[in-house]
Amino acid sequence: MTPVFLSIAGSDSSAGAGLQADLKTGFALGCYPLTAVTCVVSEVPGHVADIVPLPPKIVASQIRECLRTFPVAAVKTGMLYSTEILQAAVDELPQGLPLVVDPVMIATAGEPLMLASTLQAYESSLFPRATLITPNLDELAALCRRDETPDTVDELASAAVELSRAYGCAILAKGGHLADETCTDLLVLPDGSVTPFSHARTTGISTHGTGCTLSSAITAFLAKGAALTEAVESALAYTSRAIASSHRWERDLFALNHGR
Repeated sequence: MTPVFLSIAGSDSSAGAGLQADLKTGFALGCYPLTAVTCVVSEVPGHVADIVPLPPKIVASQIRECLRTFPVAAVKTGMLYSTEILQAAVDELPQGLPLVVDPVMIATAGEPLMLASTLQAYESSLFPRATLITPNLDELAALCRRDETPDTVDELASAAVELSRAYGCAILAKGGHLADETCTDLLVLPDGSVTPFSHARTTGISTHGTGCTLSSAITAFLAKGAALTEAVESALAYTSRAIASSHRWERDLFALNHGR
């Protein structure tokens, strides 16, 4: 039977991030991805033009019907935007399924993708339910209430361990924007163990949707029955290949190649 996972996230009109990236990732990895749309986002790489959130009851209805109808084996959340949408999603989530939370806060271009008031709801309602949280450097600093983002792998580890202890779940701290020759990501488990994953950095490419792609790839591997560490390792390898083989158009416009 084809593994099924559910992505609860926003729609990206340029198809490089959000639900469109989740769909392409899921199909590429041999899964059947379902979607619950939280927001419609008018964006292209480097620019977010408009965001229209859906009514929370519609978000809840999508989740409820998908879970009722399909054998969902794992769930991920991406852009939730508001406290009301987040709570509507949480209220529909069943206990026991692996839950990957990508705390989407800021677009690669710098525009906010979450209302400021939503952070508290993440911390009180969603994070305690999570199997894994996948913050980037900016998100990790915000969640740890730090004024500056981590600059070194040691600082990355310290912040990730702090977050894991706070919520009792695993943290994948993404170090892609650290100023190192190699890219190092850290998986911190609730027992305090830290597993580093390093790979060569791809230069000369600027794209968006890597966080969405990575979190949906992890969810896909979890849906296929992989253990968490194995799922993270396989998803990082997949995402690295997608970056390295990115599509490129004029004006240095890039998009991940999810088919690799």
